[in-house]
Amino acid sequence: MFGRIWYNKAVNTTCLAERKGKKLKQSNNVKISKGQRITALYNRLSREDEQSGESNSIQNQKVLLSEYAQSKGYQNCKFFVDDGISGVSFERQGFQEMLAMIEAGEIERVIVKDLSRLGRNFIEVGQYTDYIFPQYDIHFIAILDNVDSSTQNGTGDFIAPIKNIFNEMYISDVSRKLRTSQKIKSSQGHPIGKPPYGYMRDPENTKRWALDDEAAELVRCIFKMRLDGESVNGIALTLRREKVDIPSVYAMKKGFDCPNNRIERQPYLWSHAIINKILKNQAYVGDVVNFKTYSKSYKLKKRLANDKENWEIHKDVHESIINRVQWEQVQRTFENGKRRKPKHVEKNIFAGYLKCSDCGANLRYKYTHQNPDNHYFSCGNNRDKLCGKTHHIRVDVLEKLTLAAIDNAVRFARDFEDDFVKIVVSERFRQIQLAQQQNKKKLATLCKREEELDVLFARIYEDRTLGDLPEAQYKKLLAKYQDEYTALKEQIRHMESVVTEEDANEMDVNNFLKIVQKYTRVNQLTPAILREFIYHIVVHHRETIGKETVQKVEIHFNFIGEVNLPDVEQRRKLLKSFGKEKREQIA
Repeated sequence: MFGRIWYNKAVNTTCLAERKGKKLKQSNNVKISKGQRITALYNRLSREDEQSGESNSIQNQKVLLSEYAQSKGYQNCKFFVDDGISGVSFERQGFQEMLAMIEAGEIERVIVKDLSRLGRNFIEVGQYTDYIFPQYDIHFIAILDNVDSSTQNGTGDFIAPIKNIFNEMYISDVSRKLRTSQKIKSSQGHPIGKPPYGYMRDPENTKRWALDDEAAELVRCIFKMRLDGESVNGIALTLRREKVDIPSVYAMKKGFDCPNNRIERQPYLWSHAIINKILKNQAYVGDVVNFKTYSKSYKLKKRLANDKENWEIHKDVHESIINRVQWEQVQRTFENGKRRKPKHVEKNIFAGYLKCSDCGANLRYKYTHQNPDNHYFSCGNNRDKLCGKTHHIRVDVLEKLTLAAIDNAVRFARDFEDDFVKIVVSERFRQIQLAQQQNKKKLATLCKREEELDVLFARIYEDRTLGDLPEAQYKKLLAKYQDEYTALKEQIRHMESVVTEEDANEMDVNNFLKIVQKYTRVNQLTPAILREFIYHIVVHHRETIGKETVQKVEIHFNFIGEVNLPDVEQRRKLLKSFGKEKREQIA
């Protein structure tokens, strides 16, 4: 039975060679005499094997194999070792080195402790023991499994397939237990992956991460460069010029675990992908994010990106490197589309901050070809007919409005702090209440339509069953309602998240006041000031009222949202016009 299963699943050696990209040599072409050929002592250990006891250690395997070879009088012995490598795959450095020598006709004999050391893949182990090794006239021995290809008693031929099946079952069971263990660790808030650049395993508690101060400082520097308006490629270029070690090289120098142990030929080759990965890593705000990737099978080592809805996130577990506000500001910089800009013109600081009042899209940075000094933003959806208006606004106008708003907010908050807090709290509460009412009303309308669709589904199904509705019309109506239902469910999911977010949205006036304390006046607009004060700016389309053309621009501050503050100079003049007693009453 097992022999039949075995040979039906095995493939011929020519196909195997083509799959591995190797060209097999026939044994009759080998010109090296047996006296010159060596005995290969192959050792392998993986993390799952370490759990089964010290007997599987590389050192113990070497002792067993060398003593066995000496007792049999085998000469010219050479060890081939794969330490910490799974037996599922045969793409192992030590094994491939041994295989290359086999193909070159330099090996006479292969000895392993047992069949599981050769591998834990039922089919591939059989391909090597039953096809490739015999083709090269290799004498194969698995000591503890009593398998010796030179014997003709048939015992080894019967035992080997059974052993190989159980070896593969073992690795499958270990994989299942490992997945269960990871789910338990994740549910307790522990990270299941390796610490990212900037962290290391806490020496006092290996289940937690601690700051690696040297790398953490560079992470802060990378985030600061991005917040200052630098591109991802620009950050990478700066680090290359300064000859900063890339994360994998840094990890090897510090003795940390790293994805691979190869020596990097270009230790300073920071790339777009490396910087991108750092800037988008939520771990830097102190969160643990598990199950961002997954594998389809324990036999497939390739990791696939997991949907965000399948992630497990635990907030504020370890010490943060970047505060949450800065991290969110950096994430918004990735929401922008491609910016069109003339040569020798720096990226505009407003890119990513401007929103269309009608469709909500980001406004695109543009310039006039005939006049490169005319810089402006407009809604790109207008060109695609997705938005009815352009929402065009010049950069110089935008700069004046924003600078005036920030400077006025700074001076008003410093000089009239109590009034500032009262105005902000009152205005913010009014806006939140209005938005909640509108969104909850829209959500209720969507949910009502969902109930109506459920009734319509039941009705057309009943009419079709009773024969009142032709099949063709039934399919047409069903497809129509299904499309609407799918779109409706997506809208409901989005509105539920919006309402939940608004209910949890808390204003933080104190944080805004902390920012204000850094400044007396704001006379110039810089990327840093814009980043500290502004969340986003909503631009409306120009309207003609009477003989005047007006354009509404909503400036939303970080922490406090949109606030219409009195002009600070007018407030001062008003207070001066009153007597001392009246001023104190107003203040």
